[in-house]
Amino acid sequence: MKEDSDEEYIPAVLRRPKVANHTVHESFTADTRDHEDHTFSGMMFDVQCKGPEEGGVPVECLVISTVAVRGDLGPLTVWTTKGSYQRKEHQQDKWDCLYEAEHPPSYEKYTPLRLRAPIRLLPGESCGLYVHSKLPGDDALVYDNQRAQVTHEDAVFRVLPGKAHLSNRPFGRQGMWGFPWRDRREFVGRICYGVRYVLWNPVTEIHQRFPPGFKQAVWTILLCARKPESPFYWLHDEVLFYIFNLCKYDWFNCSTPKRLQEKMRDAECQPQALRHDAGQHELLRPSSSDSSTESESNSSHMTSNASSW
Repeated sequence: MKEDSDEEYIPAVLRRPKVANHTVHESFTADTRDHEDHTFSGMMFDVQCKGPEEGGVPVECLVISTVAVRGDLGPLTVWTTKGSYQRKEHQQDKWDCLYEAEHPPSYEKYTPLRLRAPIRLLPGESCGLYVHSKLPGDDALVYDNQRAQVTHEDAVFRVLPGKAHLSNRPFGRQGMWGFPWRDRREFVGRICYGVRYVLWNPVTEIHQRFPPGFKQAVWTILLCARKPESPFYWLHDEVLFYIFNLCKYDWFNCSTPKRLQEKMRDAECQPQALRHDAGQHELLRPSSSDSSTESESNSSHMTSNASSW
C-alpha cells in the first residue's frame, strides 16, 4: 500500500456485511395442496413474508419470481397489489399486471408463469395475488375448497386462502351464475421465491432475530474464549464475530432440518451395504438399538462437556 494513500486499510474481520451480498441467497418452491375440487376463471389470495414475531427466520427480504398453475389455461394474467386483495376485487387501478400470455391446456403438469418484475416482500409484509384466465367456460384454472386457516406455510413464506373468480373478464362484476366470487377457496399450484438472509452481527436487534440455538452457541463460544485452556482463547472477539457472520441462521440448530430428515428416510429405504456370507447376500441396515445407543452416548458426552463449563 502506498504511504500517501488517503484510504485507510480496514481488515476483513472489521468489515462484516449486514445482509447476504446475493440478490437471492436460496430458492424455494411453495407447493400447495391439490384436491382438484373446482375449476373456473381465477383465484385471488394473499401471501406473506413472515416476520420475527411470527417465528420467521432472519431474512432481509423475500422475492417471488414465478407462479405455476394448471387447467385449460388460455389467456392468462397475473396481478399483484400491496397489503391485501380484500376490498379490491373490482378495483383494477389498485393492481399491477406482472404477467400476460396465452397457454395451451395443461391438466397434469403445472405451467410456470414467470413474472416480468419480481415481487419483493420485507419481513411482516404481505401482498395480494390474482391469477386469471380470459378463457370462456369454467375449466380454466384448478382451485380447492378451503381446508385450513393457512394454505401453505414454511419458515419464511405463508399462503392464505382467498376467493375464486367466476368471470372470464379480469375483475369482472358478473359471473356465469350471477355474483362472480366464491369465498373460502384455496390456490392450487406453485409459487417460486428466493430469500436474502440477514447475517449475524453483534447488535442486539440483529442477535435477537436468530434462533435460540444460534444465540446460545454465540454466548457459549464467547464464554469459552475467556478461558485460557480453550482454543478460542487465542482468537480476538472480532475474529469470532466474523466467523459467526459467515454462518447461516440454522448452522447451530439442535434439531435435524426437515429436508435432511427426508433424505435420511429415503436413504433408510435403500440397501446400504451388501455382505457375502456363505454364498448368500445379506442387506445391512443400521439397527434401531445401535442408533439409540449412539444417541444416548452422544447425549451423555454433551452433558458432561456442558457441566464442565
